[in-house]
Amino acid sequence: MIRSSIQRAFGTLRGNGLRAQLLRGGIGSLVIRAGNALLAFAVAVVLARMLGPERYGIYSFALAILMLTAIPAQVGVPQLVVRETARSQVTGDGGAMRGLWRWASVAVLLFSGGAFLVVATLTLWTHSFGESNRVDTLLAGLVLIPLMAFTNVGGACVRGLRKVLLGQLPESIVRPGVLLLLLLGWLAFVQPKAEFSAERAMLLYVVAAIVALIVATLLLWRLRPEELRANPEPVYRSSEWRSAVIPLALISGLHVVNSYADLIILGLFRPDDEVGIYRAVAQFALLIIFGLQAISQVLHPHFARLYAIGNKKILQRLVTTSARAILALALIPFLTVLFFGGDLLSLVFGSEYTGGATALVILAFGQLANAAFGSVGALLNMTGHERDTMRGMLIAMGVNVVLNVVLVPMYGMNGAAIATATSLFLWNAVLRHYVRKRLSIESSAFRVG
Repeated sequence: MIRSSIQRAFGTLRGNGLRAQLLRGGIGSLVIRAGNALLAFAVAVVLARMLGPERYGIYSFALAILMLTAIPAQVGVPQLVVRETARSQVTGDGGAMRGLWRWASVAVLLFSGGAFLVVATLTLWTHSFGESNRVDTLLAGLVLIPLMAFTNVGGACVRGLRKVLLGQLPESIVRPGVLLLLLLGWLAFVQPKAEFSAERAMLLYVVAAIVALIVATLLLWRLRPEELRANPEPVYRSSEWRSAVIPLALISGLHVVNSYADLIILGLFRPDDEVGIYRAVAQFALLIIFGLQAISQVLHPHFARLYAIGNKKILQRLVTTSARAILALALIPFLTVLFFGGDLLSLVFGSEYTGGATALVILAFGQLANAAFGSVGALLNMTGHERDTMRGMLIAMGVNVVLNVVLVPMYGMNGAAIATATSLFLWNAVLRHYVRKRLSIESSAFRVG
């Protein structure tokens, strides 16, 4: 009986239907996301120990500023590319796919290049007022703005072709993996801990990003579909893509502001060592939603395809099953953090970081709520309801920023954690409302109402 069950399981995995694709993609994506979570966590641990709380805070603050610029500079193009590439493949429209990819490359070049010049000018102007470790670290990482933009677009092209696992490799595995190797190599062969600065850590991040871009480019060239190998005449739907990309760009911008508002506002009001501790805590809390990140990547093209063919029954089943899987995967790390958070911070990051135990528990509750609501943002974006996602994100971002400004000066990192957890819950609740209103689908792990 066990043998027959195993044979049936392998038979299902080898099939070409939606279930087989989801199982293969889900298992593979979980492996990649688990690998990404472990690599990102390992990088955070190594950096936290090599730099100490103060220099790690400088590095984290500079990286947050760069991310705050780099993601909006992509003007929502990666999300658009995933959706429109999947649609073009369904219809066999190679000309539209080729035109989309060319249009996306030009758009990202213009916007990321412009963002690079603006940030570089402002940073150099700030630097002229005096020596600053934060400014030096920021200057070292400026090139990340275009590097990350083109890497994300390349990965989006691959994911849109339903090569979801390979599309995640450059950003999820290659970049953190190379960075970890560089850090360990520096630690072992170059200089001791006392001579490792935040600026040098940022330069190693840049090297890892360059390697990730090279890998993304090679993957896209190798996996380009037959429709493109025939060099079809590119078809440009510029007005349609521009109208779609505006809300996606705003969503990306709002999302990154919501993600980094706590760290940046904390850095404006509190010392660098507290920023470093909070960054370590936030990285720890992200382990709770690795299932959400993994499964959402797999679901993107399938949400778009099922909605395009009008199969709402299968779409609801897919949404409910994935939401329950995401919640189940979040429970174990949540309970671990809840009961052993302080001890784990001391064991993993060092005794200097145990002051973040309370903030860790607060963030853990916020991330559990994030997991329980399922892939609400992906569901709206992949079905053409980007504007609803934008509205929900705008509400959450406003609440997040206001709460951080009010709570951080009084309560420090604990105030930042309360603001972030509250905004996570509010964002998901608003998006769930829009999913039910627009699609008549329940997105959470449990049927409510």
